Formats: sequence, C-alpha cells, structure tokens
Amino acid sequence: LRCSATTSAWVYSLTNAFSWHIASTGKSNDMQIIFSQLTAISQMLLHPHFIFNGPNWLSFRQSKDHLHGIGPPLLEKHFQELLGMFGFSWHMAPGEAEAELAYFHLYGLVNAVVMPYNNVLLFGAPSILRSIQPLSGTYGDVELYKVDALENSPSLEWGDLLLIALMSGVDYNMGLPGCTTDISHRVARYGFRRTLFQAAATNLFAEFMEFHTKWRRDLFDMLERDPQHHLGQGQYELARVIDEECTEFPDPTVLATYLLPLTSWSDGGQPPVTEVMSCQPDLAALSAFCSRTMGW
Repeated sequence: LRCSATTSAWVYSLTNAFSWHIASTGKSNDMQIIFSQLTAISQMLLHPHFIFNGPNWLSFRQSKDHLHGIGPPLLEKHFQELLGMFGFSWHMAPGEAEAELAYFHLYGLVNAVVMPYNNVLLFGAPSILRSIQPLSGTYGDVELYKVDALENSPSLEWGDLLLIALMSGVDYNMGLPGCTTDISHRVARYGFRRTLFQAAATNLFAEFMEFHTKWRRDLFDMLERDPQHHLGQGQYELARVIDEECTEFPDPTVLATYLLPLTSWSDGGQPPVTEVMSCQPDLAALSAFCSRTMGW
C-alpha cells in the first residue's frame, strides 16, 4: 500500500505540546515522538511518502479547528533527516501540502491519503484514511472517507461539499455567521455551486466578478423566498449577513485556492517523484542521529 501524509499535523501537535523555541534542541522529547512514530510505520506493509508545506504555503488560514502551519526550521530539518534515514521518501510542496496530497492521490501515485482531518477532500482527494494518531498501528481510530460515497448520496456532489464548507466554515474563511452545516446542505440542493464553480474556472476575473454580483443576488433572493421549500423556512438573517456583513462572499481568492491550487502539476509541471517507494533504513545513520540529537 502506497500512502501519503502531510507533516504539518505532526509538527503542529508537537509545537503545541512543547515550546516553539526549544523544539528539536534536545530539551524536549519531540524527536523521540517522531522517531517512535516512524519506527511503528517502518513495521507496517506501507510505502509512505511525506509532504511538507512549501514556500508559497498560504498563511491566511482562519480556521482554528484544523492542524496546520510551518514548524520550527530545526524541527523540520531533523524530521527530514529522519525520514531519509528510515528510507521514506518526502518532498516540500510548492504551496499547500494538503493540495499536493490530493493531487498525489488523484494522479495515482498513492493509494491513500492519511490525515487527522478530512478537509483534503475539498481539494479533490478521492478518499482519506482519517486517523488522529498518524498511521497508527492499532487501526482502532481509523476512519475511511470516500468522495464517491458522498456523491452517491441523494443530491450531494463534490462541488456541493465545497459550497457547504465555504458557507459553514473552512480553513481559509470562517464561513457565514449563523450558517450551520444543515442550512448550507439545504442551500446546496438548489444547485448554486454548479454555476459558481463553472464561472470561477472558465471566466476571466472581470467577467467572474460581474457573475459574482448576480450570483449573490440570486442567493439572497433564494434565502428569503425558499421557492422550492428546501430550507423549510426563509433564512432572512442569513440573507442579511450576506448582503451587509459578508459582502465578498464567496471570496474569489478562497475559491481559487480550492479550484486552482498551487501544486507540482501547476503550469505543466511534474511531480518530484514518479513512484512512491521506500527502502531499507540506514541503521548506522539512525544510531548516530539518536546519539547526536537525543543523547541515546
């Protein structure tokens, strides 16, 4: 089984458990935790590939519910050294690691994406193995999320999932105040995502902004009138929020982040690896690393 994982969840959890300035200096046990996790993974029938957030990682995320970020340079440097010594492949994405993960899966370089959360589905990943403990050996907390299972449910497609996330809150914006996932799910049944995403993908910016204004008016009108009774009642307060408070919803920058993410495939590029394959660990190098960084 070939799988890929982002390192940001690991790094984020460690730098929340230990102070940023002492990460990977030997004064905390962060490297011991990473070492033990990689040791466990090395005993599984896996070919893992790890992806780090890159230099163009978007720093305007607003969600507080997901693990993300770029960790202390020394911690990431030691993490990368350990991966090589264990025989695991890795690379730094040009931008968002989660988008890169999704495209690795879409292009068949891996069979699965392993994440502690499931928002990588919004970048188009076909499926996710969701685990709080990255690649846990117990499998007791592993959950499988598949896009085709969502698309086979009544009136729900991938684009609807993205619209629901944009309305009720996602990494790059906090959503519409007062808009629950239930309300946004009901809104999605009106098919608003089809015209929005098609326009975002095909129109020039000026043309899209003209469409954006009309789309917002149609959304406002639907929320007040609920002509097909999908909402159950008029959502007057939500309509007011869109009209008076969230005047740029949906933010074109956020839309582009999900619909046209920066990846290794952008502008006709190629991925840094053609096949995900691990090799035997370098035991001598691991021994020297443990002695040097952890005092073992």
